Amino acid sequence: MKVEFNKEILGQLLYRYSDKEHAINVKFPKIQKWKQGESSVTINQLSKLANYFHIPFGYFFLDKLPLIKYPVPHYRSGTSSPNTDFKPSDELLETIKIIEARQNWARDLRKEFNEKLDFAGSIALDTDIKEAAAKVRKALKIPIDWSKNEIFKKWGDRFGFLVSKAEEAGIFVAINGVVNNDNRRKLKVDEFRGFVLHDNYAPFIFINNNDFVSGKVFTIMHEIVHVFVGKSASFENKELLPSNAALEKFCDKVAAEFLVPENLLLEEWDKSGSNYEKLTSVFKVSRMVIARRLYDLEKIAKPDFDGAYKNFKSFSYEKKDLKTNGGNFYYTTAYRVGRSFFNLIYSSVKQDKILYRDAFRLTSLKPKTFDGYVNKILSKP
Repeated sequence: MKVEFNKEILGQLLYRYSDKEHAINVKFPKIQKWKQGESSVTINQLSKLANYFHIPFGYFFLDKLPLIKYPVPHYRSGTSSPNTDFKPSDELLETIKIIEARQNWARDLRKEFNEKLDFAGSIALDTDIKEAAAKVRKALKIPIDWSKNEIFKKWGDRFGFLVSKAEEAGIFVAINGVVNNDNRRKLKVDEFRGFVLHDNYAPFIFINNNDFVSGKVFTIMHEIVHVFVGKSASFENKELLPSNAALEKFCDKVAAEFLVPENLLLEEWDKSGSNYEKLTSVFKVSRMVIARRLYDLEKIAKPDFDGAYKNFKSFSYEKKDLKTNGGNFYYTTAYRVGRSFFNLIYSSVKQDKILYRDAFRLTSLKPKTFDGYVNKILSKP
C-alpha cells in the first residue's frame, strides 16, 4: 500500500546522517527518488526507514524533524565546561532513553514508600577530598583498606564488588556494551565511558561495558561520586585524562582517593621501590590512575607521568572485559538490566504493582527470557 509522507523529513534525515550516505544508498537504492518524489513509497518501506533511522513512524508526517536534545551535560577530556555542540549517536541517545524510563518508574515507586536516599546530593564541591571519600566509604560500608582483601584476585572482582555495594546502598547500576540486547548496535567507548542520571530516590549509573576493566573500575567510582554530589552527566574521559571542569575534577579526585587512598599508596610506594606493576596489582586500577596519583602527590616528575600516559594502553591485563560466567545469556542480562532494578521489578510484579507487560518493556526482555532469568538467576541463593 502506497503512502504519502513529508519528503522534507527524509531530506533532513539524509542530511543528519550524511556520513552514512553510501551505506544508506546501498540499503535503500530508491531513497534519492523517494526524497525527490520520483518514486512512490509503501507503508512497509517507510516502516523500514523508520527502523533504520531509529525514529517513530509518525515522524514522517510531521512538518519538520524534531531537534535532538541531549538530556545531560556531556564532558570531554581537557574541556572546562560541558560540550554544548555534542552530537550523540543514536545508540547513546536510545540507551539514555531506556535508562530514563526505568528511572521514572523506580522513582515513582520509591516515592510512594518515601525511600529517599539521604546521601544523594549530600556532598558540596568545596568539601575536602579526603572527607568526601570517607563519606562515600561510610555510605557504601566499605573500609579504607578494602582493596587489599584476598577475595579480589581478578580485576573484574573489584569492579563487581563496587557495583554490588552501590546497589546495596540504593543506586541502580546497568552495564552494557550494546543497545538493549542488539549486538549489532555497539556502544562506542570513544564517545562515552559511562553516564549517571541523578535522582534523590532512584539514581541510575550506566557503564559502557566495551571499556577495559580498570577503566570501568574508575568509571563506576566516578559516577558514584556524581550521585553524592547530585549532578547528572556523561563523559568521554579520553584515555582517562580528566576534564578541566570543576565538577569533573572534583569527582575524579574523590574517586581516586577512594580507590587509591593517599596514605596507603605512599606506604606501598615505599615498599615497592617504584614498581608500577605491584601498585596496579595492589589497587586494581590502571597505571594511568596510579601515575596521576603519584604525580599529584609529587612522587614522580612530569616526564615520568607523560611516559606512563603514553604506555598505559599497552598492558593487556588492563583491557580484559567484564566476564559474565562464560557468556551465559542470563548472567549477561543481570548486568545489562541491573540486578537491583530487576529485583524491584520482579517484586512489584508479584505484588501486583506492575503488569507483566510493563515489566517486559522496562527490562527489555521477552516473556521467555524474563522467566528464564527468574528461574536461573533470581531463584538461586
